[in-house]
Amino acid sequence: MGKRKEPRLVNGSVPGSHAKATKFWNIASVSDDEGEITLYGEVVSSQPIDFWTGEALPGLYISPEGFLDDLEAVKGKSKITVKLNSVGGDLYTGIAIHNAIKGLAGSKTVIVEGIAASAASVIMCSGDEVVTYPGSLVMIHGVSALFYNYYNITDLKQVIKGFDAAERAIAEIYSAKTGLDVETLRSMMTKETWMTGKEAVDKGFANKLLEGSDPQMIMSTDKSVLLVNGIKHSIKGLHNIPKGIPVNSVLPAAPKGLVDGIEKPNGGGKKTMDMEELKKQHPELVAQIEAASKGTISAEAIAAERARIKDIESIESAVGDPQLVAEAKYGDAPCTAAELSLKALQKQAQLGKQHLDNSANDFNASGAKGIGAAPNAGNQDDEPDEAQQVNAIVDVYNKMKNGGKK
Repeated sequence: MGKRKEPRLVNGSVPGSHAKATKFWNIASVSDDEGEITLYGEVVSSQPIDFWTGEALPGLYISPEGFLDDLEAVKGKSKITVKLNSVGGDLYTGIAIHNAIKGLAGSKTVIVEGIAASAASVIMCSGDEVVTYPGSLVMIHGVSALFYNYYNITDLKQVIKGFDAAERAIAEIYSAKTGLDVETLRSMMTKETWMTGKEAVDKGFANKLLEGSDPQMIMSTDKSVLLVNGIKHSIKGLHNIPKGIPVNSVLPAAPKGLVDGIEKPNGGGKKTMDMEELKKQHPELVAQIEAASKGTISAEAIAAERARIKDIESIESAVGDPQLVAEAKYGDAPCTAAELSLKALQKQAQLGKQHLDNSANDFNASGAKGIGAAPNAGNQDDEPDEAQQVNAIVDVYNKMKNGGKK
């Protein structure tokens, strides 16, 4: 039996290692009596890092590192607003943040500005009042975990007990918020239940609907990425995603009063704006355009890079040079499989020429140049006569048969 790693309970994401987190939350004192907490991105136990470089991976992450210290800015405030847009992630981090916000003395209002799924729905329940837009999304489901190394039956039974305890703890939090019984909630979690803002209000997860524009949502064609108000969320491994979310769609039409996304002045016609003016007047629109553009380029770039690596690996054994293959994949000047093949042929040709040159130099250095040879010890015939070979074999056989006597 090898060493085994205890599973980390997650809801749709793998927790990262313990690198210093870049903060993607904001906790601010708005006034003497009011505080505001903004939580956008994936809930993680610590910010994920690149396996090869050790550098922090880019992205929006909500981690416990420093979060409790930052809460000092709003402690003692009588009114605290939490703005939430998260697909969830690490369960224990979600519970810890829920408990920390719940423990604040002031009145807490959670606004679901886009999505509150999985562990984020646990954080959502920390609000004394939860408000959503009609088009906001709330999702609850059971826990899941990443396994590796070896487990026996006893180990797995302990894991199942841990799963059951974790789900009961989540269901108790949901029950305290909604008034629904724990078994009903666990059934909803097993089914992975998605709710619109109105459905969340109807089921008691939220208290009221907000008026105004619904969150803007776009989903990638492979249904692995959900863009909510310009924030990119990974939804890999999630099921029952509501139908009707635009897939690989263009951005929504410009609001009333805009022509091609640019405000139309009273005098008629279009007003020309530079990028800075557009950002000032319509920051959300610019953010959505930039986010959608980056997502498309990123998806195409990832697909092209995977194809390049796959092509190289298909000829790796034929190349037979691990260093050359590694340089083609990850070197300072990566290349395609076709370019790698040409480099391998050129290297083999160079090695062959070098071998011939070395052989010639060794021959000249040996002093054998000009010395002839007499083949077959001076015999003119290259091979013995066939009849002589047969007679010799018969002679050996007769000797063996007669005890060595002819």
